[in-house]
Amino acid sequence: MTVDKIKNWRAIYVSSRTEKKIGETLNAKGIEAYVPLVKTMRQWSDRKKMVELPLLHGYVFVKTDLHENDKVMQTKGVVNFVRSEGKIAVIREIEIDRLKQLVALGYHLEAHGINKKYKEGDRVKITSGVLKGVEGYVVDAGENKQIEVLLESIGQCIRVKLPKEILVNII
Repeated sequence: MTVDKIKNWRAIYVSSRTEKKIGETLNAKGIEAYVPLVKTMRQWSDRKKMVELPLLHGYVFVKTDLHENDKVMQTKGVVNFVRSEGKIAVIREIEIDRLKQLVALGYHLEAHGINKKYKEGDRVKITSGVLKGVEGYVVDAGENKQIEVLLESIGQCIRVKLPKEILVNII
């Protein structure tokens, strides 16, 4: 298999509020696309309803080789690939797997940009469960510690509330 035929995960910027539709369109084109969705309660004046919303607004993840990138860019609503140092950023498979695990476990999740100012915090590692071995930083030491799992390739953080008992400090 040549280098240009190897498929890697990449992130794409998409038009606002089109993440799910673009994910479906890309999958229909035969391009593996992943949109992390979280369930959240929304309230209107007359009712409440659980809805699925994208965890990372404006992003869709695609697993493509170099030849499929044009097919992705020709999809309505796709703005551009996320770039790092002028090149299309490649996201490690383990980062996508961890993101899928977090979403599947149904923890309370929030996304924050990497430019967020962090307070001094302990670096921690999860010691049990499906997320065993995942590292992050404590941002709230209240009743439940919240850790942020940094997805470095795309410059996003995922905040997840976890019980204190499954965390250990890393020196």
